[in-house]
Amino acid sequence: MANISECPSCGKMIYSHAALCPYCKKKTGFPPAPEPEVAPEPKDEQHRGKPVKMLNPFGQQRKYKKATIAKAAIIFLLAVVVLILYINVQRMNNRQLSIGTSFDHTTREVIDSMANEVLQTGLVVAKFYERDRHSLVYLEEGHLYEFDAYTRDSKEILPQEHNPAAIIDYTGSGILQANISPDESFIVIMASRNPGNTECGLYRMDASTKAVTVIDRGKVTFENNEYRVESGGRTARYNMEGTKLAGLTIEEAEAMPKPKPVEKREETSEERREEKKEESMVEHLQPDQIDIVKKVVMPNDIKVDPKVVPDVPTVPTVPVQPKKK
Repeated sequence: MANISECPSCGKMIYSHAALCPYCKKKTGFPPAPEPEVAPEPKDEQHRGKPVKMLNPFGQQRKYKKATIAKAAIIFLLAVVVLILYINVQRMNNRQLSIGTSFDHTTREVIDSMANEVLQTGLVVAKFYERDRHSLVYLEEGHLYEFDAYTRDSKEILPQEHNPAAIIDYTGSGILQANISPDESFIVIMASRNPGNTECGLYRMDASTKAVTVIDRGKVTFENNEYRVESGGRTARYNMEGTKLAGLTIEEAEAMPKPKPVEKREETSEERREEKKEESMVEHLQPDQIDIVKKVVMPNDIKVDPKVVPDVPTVPTVPVQPKKK
């Protein structure tokens, strides 16, 4: 930016190197502006005749190297590959979604059709329409089965294979009842443990892994969505998931400390002699020797005035003896 000075004639601000004032048109007497410096020519003979490069006012001129161009090309190619992969994944997901939707629809139809056939001879326990399970669990003639909607095949579920303590007597009644929990995570099984059904078992099976847990055993009944187990004077209640509501389980009852039996103390020789002595006294005591009538004995120092007491004829007292049988 040029310097500004005051005009010596009119006093207005003008350029410091102006020869005439633009306002008053008089000479200012200011010195002329200095001439711009010119770059000296190179003294080297090798630079003579070559054009001098002018400096870029915005900085040195940038040059793109081949390595930078190669990196940019690689990044661009990678971006294109990622975009193509993303588009293909989205297409595959849409295709699987359409296939899964049709599969779920077909699975539901197959399971419902099989359930209608089971109801003619058995009981439906649970229906699973999910793609990871797609099965039907049903009870028929004391046996528990699982129907796979994909393979269209039924397979028997044996709880004793998953837990040897889950005893089931298939020669008798077998599995009496099986109910699915409200959250469809467990199947609670009520089964006979002996031919006479005098003892039943209450078991819980995981609907996905088929892991079996023994809940309790005894006389089992199912009423008002609750299981009631009675055994050995105890009573326990369980909900639809097999969780205890009240009472003691068989394991808790067996773990409780039992009362110690009372030890019989042997009699000493002195106690035996006393018992024999009492028995001999009872045996020698005869009823004839017992005096039933007691004699009234009057004291000798008491004197009765004959004037006050009338003469009463005295009756001789006769002792009464008991009759002999």
